[in-house]
Amino acid sequence: MKNEQYLIEQLENIRENDYMIPKNESHYEIAKQMLNHIGSVNPYLRDDLIYSTFSKWIKNDVFTPGELREFLQVSIDDEHLLFGLGETNTDSVFTRAFSVLIIAVILLKHNEKQFISIEELELVKEHVFLFAKSENDVRGYVEEKGWAHSVAHLADCLDELAKCNDLNENDLRTILELILFRAMESQNVFDCEEDERLVTAANSILKRDVLSSEEICKWIEQFQNVNKTGDYMTDYYIKINAKHFLRSLYFRVDFQDEAFKETITSILLKLNRYRS
Repeated sequence: MKNEQYLIEQLENIRENDYMIPKNESHYEIAKQMLNHIGSVNPYLRDDLIYSTFSKWIKNDVFTPGELREFLQVSIDDEHLLFGLGETNTDSVFTRAFSVLIIAVILLKHNEKQFISIEELELVKEHVFLFAKSENDVRGYVEEKGWAHSVAHLADCLDELAKCNDLNENDLRTILELILFRAMESQNVFDCEEDERLVTAANSILKRDVLSSEEICKWIEQFQNVNKTGDYMTDYYIKINAKHFLRSLYFRVDFQDEAFKETITSILLKLNRYRS
């Protein structure tokens, strides 16, 4: 607790000084401390100070490419992105959810300046995809502890991966499959704009114009495959989340290909007529 309080005061002073640090201090050393506390249950420290400061510094190029690559490797490790993976309703979600957000910001910078090697990117992709498949804690806002938002933060990271030119057609297909999987949530109905964030990632893939319209339409058609479990509430949640995602997609996509619009419209009509 003492260490957290010291970090809070340190980051507050940095913020008040327009994110500049004293001459005798190091961005790199402070960043390492921030990563150590990325999963704090104090939302003010975790979100308002650590993530905001980290994001600001990355975007403002205060770190060397080597330092960013080091932070990236730390962020995907067992103590960060994979920490407690598979748990539900525990505080470990904050570590995972904010680690994936740091990864997203580093990838954003990579997409501007290309400093991550192919080998490093493959490892990042592997870990992020594992996180996407295995994250079970889908809470949005947690009372007294702030945002968990694991699915929304994952979507931000998938969006940056989708924009990366080093990812091939199969990688983009995998991202679409993961978006489908996460959008068809069965635990509850998303109410913290997770659908909007997932749509942003999907839209980035469409804008790359790598996958054919036929393939995209087949992917969209999979959203009508609901009500397969036999459990009333599970099937209901899946159906509602599918509808929310498709509606968000409908109003966000630039329909240069009318096939996309026709496919989404057809599926929404089917889902809207359906009664559980």
